[in-house]
Amino acid sequence: MIVFFTITDWIRRVKISGMLKKNACLTLLFLFTAFTSCIKETYDMDKVSDKIDFSPAFSVSAIKGNITLGDLIKANDTVRYDNDNFVRIVFKKDSVIDLKLEDYYDLNDMITYSQGYTIGEIKIKDFQGSVPVTLNTISQSFSPSLRATFVALDNGLPHNFPSFPQTVIPEQAFPVFQDFQNAVFASGSLEISVRNNLQAPLNEVKIRLYNTAGHVQIGTEMVIPAITPGSTKSAIMSLTGKTVTNSIVASITFNGSPGTPSPVIVDLDHSVVVGVYGYNLKIQSGRIKIPSQNINSIEDNDTITIDPGNNVEIEKLRVNSGNLRYTLISNSSLSGSFTVSLPNSSRSGVPVTETISVTPGPAKTGIISVNNTELDLSMDPVRKYNRVPVRYTVIVTSNETIVNFNKNDSLHFDLKLLNPDFDYVKGYFGQLTEQIDPDTLKTDIDEILSHITGQLHISDPSVKINYSNSFGIPFEVTLNASGIKGSQKVNLGLSPFKVSYPATIADRIIRSSFTVNKANSSLPDLISMPPAEIRFSGSGRMNPQGFTGTRNNYVFGNSRFVASMEIEVPMTLWMNNLQFADTLDNFLKPEDSEESSFDPENTEMLILNISAENGFPLGASLNIMLYDSASKKIQKTIGAKDILKPAPVDANGRSSGKTKSMVSIECDKSFFDASKKSDKMILEFTLNTAGEGTKDVRIYSDYTLSFTVGVKIKPNL
Repeated sequence: MIVFFTITDWIRRVKISGMLKKNACLTLLFLFTAFTSCIKETYDMDKVSDKIDFSPAFSVSAIKGNITLGDLIKANDTVRYDNDNFVRIVFKKDSVIDLKLEDYYDLNDMITYSQGYTIGEIKIKDFQGSVPVTLNTISQSFSPSLRATFVALDNGLPHNFPSFPQTVIPEQAFPVFQDFQNAVFASGSLEISVRNNLQAPLNEVKIRLYNTAGHVQIGTEMVIPAITPGSTKSAIMSLTGKTVTNSIVASITFNGSPGTPSPVIVDLDHSVVVGVYGYNLKIQSGRIKIPSQNINSIEDNDTITIDPGNNVEIEKLRVNSGNLRYTLISNSSLSGSFTVSLPNSSRSGVPVTETISVTPGPAKTGIISVNNTELDLSMDPVRKYNRVPVRYTVIVTSNETIVNFNKNDSLHFDLKLLNPDFDYVKGYFGQLTEQIDPDTLKTDIDEILSHITGQLHISDPSVKINYSNSFGIPFEVTLNASGIKGSQKVNLGLSPFKVSYPATIADRIIRSSFTVNKANSSLPDLISMPPAEIRFSGSGRMNPQGFTGTRNNYVFGNSRFVASMEIEVPMTLWMNNLQFADTLDNFLKPEDSEESSFDPENTEMLILNISAENGFPLGASLNIMLYDSASKKIQKTIGAKDILKPAPVDANGRSSGKTKSMVSIECDKSFFDASKKSDKMILEFTLNTAGEGTKDVRIYSDYTLSFTVGVKIKPNL
């Protein structure tokens, strides 16, 4: 008689979740057709009582195997085997952080300038004019007899020059001035002179000037001292605040003449010349011809104060490419040029300078290139940052026409840096702090944790942040994290850490990493809980030491912080009575169905004999419990302690040999009877590492496990 039985038909029907199709149970017991092939054909089966019991017992070697961890799990991106076959579990995530310059600072609009300039007082050309007053004109204001005397003496012969008394002559008009129609003077002087071309001395002369229009007096009466023949005397009048038109007249009073004691030529055509001369002239308003000149009120050094953000202090910057956009509005009749320059800039080695034409009418707009330009913002002695010195010069060109002018006429100039491509910006970028808002990460393993007891310790996990950083700013990170499982709490205990950064322009970019591991935190304890939730919070602060006296922070136009994360779990661990259980539907319980082909009553005994040579430093025990969920009672328990005994390890935790173990799991009649009352089956595993779970062991992919499973079954037929 040959009996062939295989347990693999049973095992392959059992899922990891514990689901088993009941109809597989008869296949588990034996192949009945193989048994009947042993019966003699000559035996009269009709003579056999239908109440006969037949209970043979069979023993077979059902399963043999020899496996390594490397056979079960192939190396991949997550599971890695070192050159010595040590196992590591690695999880990688790219671009967990990707920060750009614009995420922190907006430097595009920091250089914005708007300024209005009042033209103020302006220079005009000197003006002058004279009017001759002949002796004939003067004598016409004498008494008739005195007038007749002077007329009689005008015969070309020498005579004593007669004296004459104070005489007021008719007003004398000066020639029209050509360079203005009217002007209100801000400053200047008017010299009034009298030249005595008579042959006799004159006593003092009093002169009053009047604008012809409206006959408005200019200033006060001017007194010219006594004048000898052939001499000139003058007086000075301040024009400040005075209005002068281009047509003026003079009211002249002669305080007489003492005459001469000796004969002289008396000629009625001889004259006294009265002159006016305006010089050093600046006007407030009027209708004038404006001569070419620099407008001194605008020719000045100014400062553009930039606004790069709160507490940001910039000393120097360089622009690879960009433009300053300008708008110039003239509220004046002036024509000329407006020159703007940045004296502390270098555009390809030359300061940035631009000349813009000034004309009445629409606004002038344009751009000033700042390609390859470096700006020094630290030259203001009062504040050595965020200041751009700027110089303006306005030159007026004469067009020889009379225009309206007022000192309140103005120019308005706007300047803005447009979307520059920065090479670098150097300064102090403040103590910007970013908070990591408190949050809770649920691991969703509460259900799993409820089935696990004992201790598992992952000895050397690490979280590595690989990053590239082109922000040249010191940065400190504070990360608070704690694992929570029930009433247990484990804090990460990580001290604040600093991020490496480029400290000079030459560095530009730093590639580095930071690792959280057992050397600087309680990560192994936190991971090994394992936690049902992780609570975390924290912050990041730039320039954690504050301002140290120097502005040596750098940001570059392409500054970026990019980080990836790598979680590595080297398989160095220990387990101490780590128990976990799984509940399955009881596949041994008979179903109320005609299709069911298994009844526990047909089996008196089933024994699994397991023999193993274990090269893993990990041992296992198993309890199988039949459970009635209605009564919430365990009906029957069978156990197998030390199904696998752990292999011994050396001082480094590596397996140094193999351990043999042999165990039997017996399912007797009482077990099968209990299975009829149980709807669930609980599998409880207990795991321990070598050394009774008190020291680290290391897992290698070349560890082997050899095993044989034998089956002894006694059906009741």
